[in-house]
Amino acid sequence: MDRLKVRDDTIFIFTADNGPEMTPGHHGWSGPWRGSYFTGLEGSLRVPCLICWPNKIPAGVVSNEIVHEMDLFATFARFAGGRIPDDRIMDSIDQSAFLLGQKKKSGRDGIVVYVGKDIYGVKWQNWKMMFKELNRGTDAVLEYPLPRFYNLLTDPKEEYPLLPDTLGNLWVRWPAGQVLTDHLVSLKKEPPVPAGIPDPYVPSKN
Repeated sequence: MDRLKVRDDTIFIFTADNGPEMTPGHHGWSGPWRGSYFTGLEGSLRVPCLICWPNKIPAGVVSNEIVHEMDLFATFARFAGGRIPDDRIMDSIDQSAFLLGQKKKSGRDGIVVYVGKDIYGVKWQNWKMMFKELNRGTDAVLEYPLPRFYNLLTDPKEEYPLLPDTLGNLWVRWPAGQVLTDHLVSLKKEPPVPAGIPDPYVPSKN
C-alpha cells in the first residue's frame, strides 16, 4: 500500500464469519470459549476483527462491543458515500460512528443466534438465552424443554446454565426475548429472500 500510495485511502479488515473447524485433523482452537463452527456457542460466534484506516479509525483501540459481520455492508456503504436500499428491511446496521471513535457503544446490543436456518437462541449484551445446542458441529442437536440462560462474564464457556431458583438473574429473558420478538416480526413482515432470486431483487409490496 505504501508503494502504491493508497494507504490513507484503503480500509484493511481482518476477520472471519465463524469460529474454528470441528473435524479431527482440521480442527482449530477457540481460546477460552467453547464450541466450533456450526454451533451457537461463543467459540463459534466470537471472531477477531481488526480494522485499519489511517487517520480515520483510531489506532490501538480495543473494544468488546457487539458488531455483526453483516454490519459491514451498511458501514462500508457510508464510508464510500453510498446508501443502502430503503425499500426493504435491512439487518445491517451502520457502525461508522462507532468505528470512527465518535461513539463508545456500537449500534447493536444483541443478535439472534442461527445455525443454518434454525434459531438456536439469542445473545444480548453479556448474556445468552439458548433453546437448543450442540458441542461440535458434528454432534446431535440437544433441544431444551425450557430456555437456558448463561452469564458470559461469569461463565464464558457456557457450562453452568442459570437454574430456576436463580430468578434474580433471569430478568434477562425480557430484553433477550425482545430481540427475538423484533426479529420474528421483521421476518413476518418481509420473509428472507429466496435462494436463486435474480438481481436486482425487488421486495414485494404487501
